[in-house]
Amino acid sequence: MLERAPAPLTVLWRGPARWWVRQSLRARLTLVATALFTVAVVTGAILLLFVQRYALTRVLDSAALKSARDVSRQVQSGTPPTIAPTTGGIAGIQVLNARDQVLASSPGSLFTSPLITSSQLHQVRGGDRIDIDNASSDVRYRVVGRNVGARTVVVYTDVSRIDDSLEILARAALIGGPLAVLLMAFATYAVVALTLRSVAALRHGAADITAAGLASQRLPVPGPQDEIHRLAVTLNAMLDRIESATSRQRTFVGDAAHELRSPIASLRVQLEVGQRLGASADWPDIVDDAMVDVERLDRLVADLLALARLDEARGPARRVPLDLDALAAGVVAENAAARVPVTAELSPVAISGDPEALRRVIVNLVNNAVRYASSSVVVGVSPGANGVGVLTVTDDGPGIKEAERERVFDRFYRVQESRSRETGGTGLGLPIVRDIVRGHGGRVHVTSRPDGRPGLRAVVELPHP
Repeated sequence: MLERAPAPLTVLWRGPARWWVRQSLRARLTLVATALFTVAVVTGAILLLFVQRYALTRVLDSAALKSARDVSRQVQSGTPPTIAPTTGGIAGIQVLNARDQVLASSPGSLFTSPLITSSQLHQVRGGDRIDIDNASSDVRYRVVGRNVGARTVVVYTDVSRIDDSLEILARAALIGGPLAVLLMAFATYAVVALTLRSVAALRHGAADITAAGLASQRLPVPGPQDEIHRLAVTLNAMLDRIESATSRQRTFVGDAAHELRSPIASLRVQLEVGQRLGASADWPDIVDDAMVDVERLDRLVADLLALARLDEARGPARRVPLDLDALAAGVVAENAAARVPVTAELSPVAISGDPEALRRVIVNLVNNAVRYASSSVVVGVSPGANGVGVLTVTDDGPGIKEAERERVFDRFYRVQESRSRETGGTGLGLPIVRDIVRGHGGRVHVTSRPDGRPGLRAVVELPHP
């Protein structure tokens, strides 16, 4: 199948388009501004010449009609008209009868006979204004007439003066226009260069950051409070967020690798011991010990995947109306055989959110409380102030120092390193709770027990629908 040849216009357009793309932004802005200014100058010059011709012609027509009225009054009085020498652009005046004969004229042999033909005179008597060229001179006349009975007063005005004025104006435009365009091009180029200096500084700053990294380096912020200034501030804020996210990711990867190393090392030791002992090894005990580490790895990987999904999501996967008290009652029922008794103090509270995600919030908080409680865990649901539903999980464990309470929501943070590992925690349960609650527009924090006894209370505030 033969390919269709491109159209000739397309081929012709490709060259200028490629040339335009290769030009710098400074050159393109200068060319566009200069082209627009050139169009404006040419259009303005043409309009100026047109308006000037129209205005001067109206002035001559007004003077001619005034002279025609003055002579007409003399003709109407019955006295022979006396036509004084003409001034102010009036070249001459004639009084013609019905047979196109000159009855009176202004001084000068040129106007002793009609300068227009019978057909032209017929147009003038009908009220038209016509332009004629005098064959005996280079002067061009504009003819205006006024009828007085059977007679006609014809006034000739010198249009060549208008042509001379317009020619002078056109020459001034031909000289001044290109100079103005050239000045505009230089001014535009200088202004654009000055404006783009801040952009060039941003580019160099970005190149330095690319070469050296984000650490303690930011884009230069220009002094003028313009769009470039706001762009630099916005980009620096974005770089701050990127650096913070990169730092958190680096810490998270390091902590995850550290947490994964421990169960993997334990598994390897157990398998190596079984390998050395061979058939004499107590394989059921080795498998039981290995399963503990496998379950720990499984929980850790599941929590890592959950955090990764929460990091990607901008909110809950779905929102449906649900009863927070019913959700909490289900979790309490599932913990009937927990290490310590789990009781509930529930009031009806309706919210909107993802049931699975919010159930995981309650499960994580209850598991964490059961892990450290001495004798009991209490789950409470009640309506709060400002239109929020409040979920509380209270234990009577050793508690946490006030200075460390906010840090328990950091990933892999443990108040006591060995205690959490012995009880099987991954250090990710509370961070998952925090991210889910934030995704639902709520907040979570930990406080002391309100009755002053030892222990800790986790408080989740979720907005009503």
